[in-house]
Amino acid sequence: MKRLITLLALLLGTPAVAQTPPAPNEASAQTPGDPRLRVIPYDPAQVVRLTAATNYQMTLIFSADERVENVAIGDSEAWQATLNRRGDALFLKPLRSNGVTNMTVITDARVYSFELSAAYGPTAETPYTVRFAYPDDRSRDANEQTAQAEVGRYKLSGARALRPSALSDDGVRTYVEWRAQQTLPAVFAIDERGDEVLLDGHMRDGRYVVDAVHPTLLFRLERQTARANRIRPRSAR
Repeated sequence: MKRLITLLALLLGTPAVAQTPPAPNEASAQTPGDPRLRVIPYDPAQVVRLTAATNYQMTLIFSADERVENVAIGDSEAWQATLNRRGDALFLKPLRSNGVTNMTVITDARVYSFELSAAYGPTAETPYTVRFAYPDDRSRDANEQTAQAEVGRYKLSGARALRPSALSDDGVRTYVEWRAQQTLPAVFAIDERGDEVLLDGHMRDGRYVVDAVHPTLLFRLERQTARANRIRPRSAR
C-alpha cells in the first residue's frame, strides 16, 4: 500500500510534458527541412494558434505586397510585438509563460486573427518563423511572368546625375533603380496635356516601384531634370 501511495505521489508531482496534437488551424504546416520553419495557408475564416517560448522571438511573415497597419493584442503586457521597417513582418516575443490571449493584425489588404499562448522554454517543434501562403500566389506569378515577356524599355536624356541606373516596366508596374549613395530625385509623369504629375511610388527590395506605366517620366532635383521616354516592346507594336 505504501508503494502504491508513493508511486501515485511521484506521478502527480511530475510536470506533464506530452503535448496534444495541434488543431487543424494551428501553425503546424512545416517546410521541408527544419520543423521550426512553418508555412501555413492564409484563411480569413480561421484563427491561427501560435505557441511561443519565453526568451525566444517568433517571426510572422506576410505577403511582400501588403503592409501592416495595426496590431492589437488582448494582453499587451504579456507580449511584445515589433514591426520590421517594410511593414510586412512582425516579431513576437512572450514576456511571461502563462496565460492565453488573442491578437489581430490588420494590413492594407487582409485581416489576420491569432490565438497566442506561451510556454517556458522551446521544444523541437516551437516555430521560429511562420510564413503565410496565399491561394492566389500561383496565378499572380503566372500573370507576372506573362507581363514580363513584354518589358518596356526607356530612352534617357537630361542631367546624368539624375538618371536611374536601371529603368523598366512589366506592363503593369514601373521599376526604377538608382546607384548607391545617389540623391534621389522626385519622380513625375508627363500627362497628355504636358503637365507634370507627381507619382506616389514606394521602395521595395531596393527599387522604386510605381503601380502604373507612363509614356514619359521626369526626374527633378532642384533645378536639374532628366527625362525617360518609354519605347514600346516589339510585341506590342
